Amino acid sequence: MIYDIGSYSYYIISYLLFGLLSYIFINIFIKTMVNYKYGIDLHKQNNKKIAEMGGIIPVSLSSLILLAYAPLLSIVLLLSGIIGTLDDIYKLSSKVKFIAMSLVGIPVSLFLGLDVIHTIIAMLGIAIYSNFTNMLAGFNGLEIGVGIISAIFLGLILLLNGDISGFNVVMIFVSCYFGLFLLNKYPAKVFPGDVGTLPIGAFLATVAIWKNLIPELIIIMLPHFIDALLKLSTGFTNREKQSPTKINKEGKLFVDGGYLSIMRCLLMKKPMKEYNIVFVVWFLSMLCGLIAILYNHFH
Repeated sequence: MIYDIGSYSYYIISYLLFGLLSYIFINIFIKTMVNYKYGIDLHKQNNKKIAEMGGIIPVSLSSLILLAYAPLLSIVLLLSGIIGTLDDIYKLSSKVKFIAMSLVGIPVSLFLGLDVIHTIIAMLGIAIYSNFTNMLAGFNGLEIGVGIISAIFLGLILLLNGDISGFNVVMIFVSCYFGLFLLNKYPAKVFPGDVGTLPIGAFLATVAIWKNLIPELIIIMLPHFIDALLKLSTGFTNREKQSPTKINKEGKLFVDGGYLSIMRCLLMKKPMKEYNIVFVVWFLSMLCGLIAILYNHFH
C-alpha cells in the first residue's frame, strides 16, 4: 500500500510539475511573441492584441517528455506541431494541410506494423481528426478545453481497462496542455494557433489506433463531427464572405445569418456571454466522454 501511495504521488507531482512548467514557459513566450505574432480577439470590445502560437510550448514540452515513455506519440506531436507552425506562419491551403497531416500517419504505421489498408486508415484518421480539432475553435478556451476533456476521457477509458502506462502518457499530454488552457481560457491572454490545435487531433487519433479505441474516440469527438458537418454544409470555406459573430451592448454574442456551426446554432437560439457558450460545448464534450466510457464498458 505504501508503494502504491508513493507511485500515485509521483505521478500526481509529475503532472503538476509539467503543467507548471508549461504555464511558466507560455508566460515568457507571451511577452516575447505579442509584438511579433498576434491576433485581435474579435469577441471583445477593446480590440486588445493577443499573442498567437502559444501551442508551441505544450507541444514541444510534451513531445520532449514523451520521448521517454512513448516515442511514437512524441514523433506525432513533433511532426504535427511543425505542420501547425508552418500553417500559422505561411497559411497553408486546406488541401496541403490535409495531405501534410496524413503523412504523419506513416511513422505511426511503421511503429505499429500496420498493413497497407490500416496504414491508409491511420493516415486518413490523423488528417481528419487533426483538422476537426482545428475547426472547432474561435472562442476563448474552446478548442483547448474540449481537447483536454477529450483526452481525459480517452485516458479514463485506458485506466478503467487497466492500461496504466497508456493513461500516464495521455495525462502527460493533458498536463502540458493545461498550462496553455489556464492562459487561453476567458479572457484569453494567448491563442493556441494551429501549432496548438492540429497536434491535439493527431495525438488522440494515434492513441486510439495504438490502443484499439477507435469507436470510443468517434463517440468522444461527436461534437467535432457535428461542427464540421454543419460548417462544410453551409460554405464554411467561404466564411470571410459570411456574417461574423457579433457582440451586443450587454457583452453577449449573437449571430445574424451566415454559415452554421455548433456555436452559431446555439447563439441563433439565444445570445450568450462568450464563456457561457464555451461552457455549453464543454458540457456536451463531457457528455460524449461519459457515453464513450459506457460503450467501452458494455461493448
